[in-house]
Amino acid sequence: MSTDAVSTGRAASYRLGEEHLSLEAVESLSARKGEPLWLLEKRRQGWELFERLPTPNWTRGIRNWWSSNMNEVDFDRLKPYADAVSTGGAASYSQLTQYQLAEQHPTGEGENSGDLSSGKLIQHNSEVVQVELSEEAKTAGVWFGSLDQAVIEKPELVQQYFMTRAVLVGEDRITALHAALWSGGLFLYVPKGVVLSAPFQAFFYADEPGLASFSHTLVVLGKNSSVKLIEEHRSPDSPVHSFDGGVVEILVGEGAKAEYYNPQEWGNGYFNYSVKRAVIGRDGFQRWVVATLGSSSSWVNVESVLEGQGAQAETTGLSFSTGEQHFDVKTKSLHAAPHTSANTLFKAVLDDASLTGFQGGIRVLPAGQQTDSFLEDHTLFLSDASKADALPSLDVDANDVRCSHGATIGMIDAEQIFYLQSRGLDRSEAEKMIVAGFFEDVIQRVPLESVRERLRDSIDAKQGGDGSLRVSGGESLMFNLNEID
Repeated sequence: MSTDAVSTGRAASYRLGEEHLSLEAVESLSARKGEPLWLLEKRRQGWELFERLPTPNWTRGIRNWWSSNMNEVDFDRLKPYADAVSTGGAASYSQLTQYQLAEQHPTGEGENSGDLSSGKLIQHNSEVVQVELSEEAKTAGVWFGSLDQAVIEKPELVQQYFMTRAVLVGEDRITALHAALWSGGLFLYVPKGVVLSAPFQAFFYADEPGLASFSHTLVVLGKNSSVKLIEEHRSPDSPVHSFDGGVVEILVGEGAKAEYYNPQEWGNGYFNYSVKRAVIGRDGFQRWVVATLGSSSSWVNVESVLEGQGAQAETTGLSFSTGEQHFDVKTKSLHAAPHTSANTLFKAVLDDASLTGFQGGIRVLPAGQQTDSFLEDHTLFLSDASKADALPSLDVDANDVRCSHGATIGMIDAEQIFYLQSRGLDRSEAEKMIVAGFFEDVIQRVPLESVRERLRDSIDAKQGGDGSLRVSGGESLMFNLNEID
């Protein structure tokens, strides 16, 4: 082993995954992977910051009656690592591989060969268990696989971009803990001029109760390249508190185009804290489509840094909270160069006694002249016991811009319910159809039909359905309903 790699001597006396979060667990994880010294030092830095930084609490709301915090998360009881086939996990892992791999195959060999992908990655608990890459992507020089493997095969790129430009180690206590204990993860490098129309797919699945998982996605795009990535997060319900602290970093080169789609369906018992940030170069384009449906509590940060002149960003998100779920979403478009543009759309539906908070921001630095940025948020209540706040904001330090925002919030329309009931639907079916139409314009932006169908099924299931109720052309449905006198 080279002199800059971590010695594996300590791993033999420490059984990773059977203990709780600690510096010893951090060092044992690095030793197990045989990581270079620079990465071990970054992990140690993360742990040191985690121990001294305060737990982030998002407390806001114009009436101060809702507060999001992470005080319920007992970090001392969380497991730092779990193998792919963990306690009680073999059966669900078998079901996972049968369900997921049979649906789409990079070579078009499955039942659903119309849904081609450029590559596929599956992570179970703390380990990447399968990677596939199409011949087209291989020939073009694309590197796609686990971040663990990229540390070995692409060390110069990982060291240059991993938590150095987009998301920093010391941003807050959770990003620090992530830097200390991430495992598996995804690295995608697209060389200059490579354009791939078929998307990449990543599937992160956890079923180990009490696990702290830290999935990391790092995407680097060369000049004038183009890529789509669909990343799904799922788990069954957890009988004890489990935690996901994921980070997504996307570096968009000059004239490049990146599209990222993220349906999240962690089970009840999960606390989710995710940071997703793109840095966009000159004339580059970034698209986010984020769906938050699962977990007991989710804190979602989605940010686009428009760093180069002419950069563009599009952020679209939805959330559907039921029961006592609590979802907070923060979006930000940071305009740091002239002639940049951004558009943000977020939609939320709330039922039962759930809570949702949305804080959207447009920030224009002095150099951001000729910025064109718009932000909108729409919230639909199905229950008068649920609560939501929408807080769009502008912070502009340039004098030649066009920036604006708007929000709507209200109960489901009684006239729309009546109209659908008059056409033979009961109230439950009518509500499902209205919710489906409300979300459909967001769902339609996801490039694979199989993923769109799973999203529709999940939204239907949250209302007690079985996925049998379908709606297409959601915008026209809502238009017709809104035309009722």
